[in-house]
Amino acid sequence: MNFNDTFEKALAAARDLQQSVGDALSKAGDQLHPLLQDSVKQAQELQATLAKHASESGAIAQQQAQEAMSHLNEFIKTGSEAAKQTVEQARESAAKMAEQSRKVVESATAAMKPPGQGS
Repeated sequence: MNFNDTFEKALAAARDLQQSVGDALSKAGDQLHPLLQDSVKQAQELQATLAKHASESGAIAQQQAQEAMSHLNEFIKTGSEAAKQTVEQARESAAKMAEQSRKVVESATAAMKPPGQGS
């Protein structure tokens, strides 16, 4: 897989993650938990993609990828906790996850830029 393919895959995954959290926020209680669990799974997959990219990139891209992975870690932690909460608590956690997913998209975009394109 070349750099552009990896870049597109990571950005698509980050956007899908953001969309799934948005969907979770709009669902009824019984539908909320499965969507949050799916979002956590997507975050874990994106985390693996970014880790691979970081290991193959220069220092600046590695730092940006680490920042994105930090946001993903917080997202996964919040999502895992939300799966065990009441519906109202899970909605509050999903709102936090939405903010983390926004940060993930921003960080992943910065991390996946080809060398020499800056932030």
